Amino acid sequence: MNIRLCLSALFLLSLAACGKGGAEHASASGKNASAPAARRLSGADVVRAEVKPLAAAIPFTGSLNALTSSAVASEVDANVREVRVREGETVRRGQLLAVLDAESLGQSVAEQNAQLDNSKARLKLAKVKLDKQRELLGKGFISQVAFDELESDFRVKEGELRAQAAQLARAQRSLADAQVKSPIDGVVYERKINPGEVASRNMKLFSVADLAVLEIAATVPSRLVGQVRVGMPASFSVDGRDAQERGEVVRINPVAIPGTRSFTLFVRVKNADGHLKVGQFAKGGVVVRAVKDKVVVPISAVRDIDGQPWVMVVEKGKLAKRPVTVELRAENERQAAIAGVAAGSSVIVGELLGSKAGDPVSLPAGLA
Repeated sequence: MNIRLCLSALFLLSLAACGKGGAEHASASGKNASAPAARRLSGADVVRAEVKPLAAAIPFTGSLNALTSSAVASEVDANVREVRVREGETVRRGQLLAVLDAESLGQSVAEQNAQLDNSKARLKLAKVKLDKQRELLGKGFISQVAFDELESDFRVKEGELRAQAAQLARAQRSLADAQVKSPIDGVVYERKINPGEVASRNMKLFSVADLAVLEIAATVPSRLVGQVRVGMPASFSVDGRDAQERGEVVRINPVAIPGTRSFTLFVRVKNADGHLKVGQFAKGGVVVRAVKDKVVVPISAVRDIDGQPWVMVVEKGKLAKRPVTVELRAENERQAAIAGVAAGSSVIVGELLGSKAGDPVSLPAGLA
């Protein structure tokens, strides 16, 4: 009898122990099922807030043009004897570019010189005669009319001498024009003659451009031109170069371009080393405002509800909503300078569908 009672008690204790263990296991399983799993973020979802300068700019496009250029034309009709430069060569002001046949021009100079000498001799003789006749007039040996005729003849010879001197100067100028020289410092970008060809008067022989200073004729929309002022800095890039170039607004055309209603700005660019070329297409912006040492994030990270901008950040493995102040929006760069978030914070770039503040997340390897 006692043995049966003992076995029954042991059996009941075993059942109680199993029931307690099952209840504890079920409770733990329920807790694990209610805790949400951390969402794994990708590199496209989050960025690290950085402190860096940022500029808001009005976009423009345009072509680079030489501020100073010159078309060198022939001043005389002559054969081309020699051409001393080719396209792409750098030249200095006064440098000889080509030599034209000057034989007939030299003969003309010699002829005019001889005629000038003759005119000087005739004028000298007329002067001697006039002085003698003046003495005779004073003594009453000749009439006033006779003296006036001699004086008139002398004045005519003076005029002939001046005319002859002008003709000589013209011939000498033509002889000098047979040597075609560069009027400016620059680069020869066009050559239209070769030795043996005939150069006619006013025919263009060379084109020279000074590349040390360039200008961009930039077009901007009419709705934005009112924000631009002379002296504002500009930055731009050209095809084939990744580096940002710098310039300055020097003029604004007050008349809109017909048809497009856009306005033209002129951006001056220093190019002492000649790395920029005339005709390159430029794309950039006129800087209307800039900030330094501000936290910068993509514009897509900043959201605005009822005029209060905010960003979503990751703090201690969870999403957190932080109000911010937008210091500057750079639409061209798609960046914004903000206050209210510390540098180095992990900021959510876009909207995470199905997530809200307080949800657990895990950062990608590069930002963890």
